[in-house]
Amino acid sequence: MNVLGALLFVVALLISIVLHEAGHMVCARWSGGKVTEFFVGFGTRLWSFRRGETEYGIKAIPAGGYVKIVGMTDLDEIEPGDEDRALKNKPARMRLLTLSAGSLTHFLIALVLFFLTPMLFGVQKADTAPRVGQVAACLTSDGTPQDTCTAGAKQSPAAAAGLATGDLITSIDGKHIATFDDLATALHRLPANQPATIEYTDPQGVRRSTTIVPIGVKSVTYPDGHTAPGSLVGLGQNAYTQHENPVSAAAYSGRQFGSSIVGTFKGLGSIPAAIPKLFTSTVDHTQRSANSPVGVVGMAQISGSIIGKTGFAGFFALVAVINVFIGVFNLLPILPLDGGHIAVLLYEEGRKRVYQLLRRPVPGRVDLNKLMPVAYAFLLVFVGLTLLLLAADITNPIRLPS
Repeated sequence: MNVLGALLFVVALLISIVLHEAGHMVCARWSGGKVTEFFVGFGTRLWSFRRGETEYGIKAIPAGGYVKIVGMTDLDEIEPGDEDRALKNKPARMRLLTLSAGSLTHFLIALVLFFLTPMLFGVQKADTAPRVGQVAACLTSDGTPQDTCTAGAKQSPAAAAGLATGDLITSIDGKHIATFDDLATALHRLPANQPATIEYTDPQGVRRSTTIVPIGVKSVTYPDGHTAPGSLVGLGQNAYTQHENPVSAAAYSGRQFGSSIVGTFKGLGSIPAAIPKLFTSTVDHTQRSANSPVGVVGMAQISGSIIGKTGFAGFFALVAVINVFIGVFNLLPILPLDGGHIAVLLYEEGRKRVYQLLRRPVPGRVDLNKLMPVAYAFLLVFVGLTLLLLAADITNPIRLPS
């Protein structure tokens, strides 16, 4: 794992969360509300200063940050004289903006990163042709590729066969290969420790043939994401970089943002079914699917691998996708998430409109105390899932598709 990449991911995540809270603060102030604290971290206060009515500072546990807005909910106590500046007493549109500002900030971060990445670093696109990318020098006993051979590792079958970056595979044992997915699937299905004939064209256009002897491993990841026992040879997919102008970068940003939204909802929907598989793979130490949920530790591990292979283009894209996920997740209509408070606000406003149309007395606000059991239940499930993901990421880290 690239340690620098993992550390950069943690820093980027922390900055995103701090900006999330800054979004709440800016909108609260714009609405006429009062903000008394803005801190990075939690726990013991390490350093702070006061500017106006707000105290800014750093606390000991760098696990995010928070902003304290007077009267954020009906459960908050309000000092005498602050009633008019309490957020709960502001117009509904101001409260809605302030409550949703955190997620909107995450979406803005993602859009900016998606926009800048193709211009600054270019977009790394996978070559769909069956062309050889990186060739591992060695493979460990479990199939992990190595650029530099260590003790106990064996020369990779691809390197032993003389394959090199840029070679275009045309057939394996006489079977035509049209795409890289075809190539990966065919290689994974080869019988272990048995020679296979590969026909290919080298970068100079010379047609060649070689024999490859794949190694068998307990689990490989196929192009469609599923895992099964199979063979590895130690070659990766070829990729190329394409830079975009501002117009095409804006279009790219919109497409990536939209696909990230769709992917987030699909990912959230798949979590209930994935939990039993995740628990089983963690206990049995079998390889996790590439589509398995991951926690912060897992994302840091993936970030380290991505930045080591694709540089900052892949890293920025990952940070953007994570911001989209956090933004969508935070809008789920469940307390204590911002989306839960937004749902309560919209319900109150909708009910008020209906009662006004019926010329009936407008009812009071929703009693949040009655909704606390739901919030506690959600927190219990969330903490449990977080601990499971932590255990899985540490003891059985996910592997990117081979």
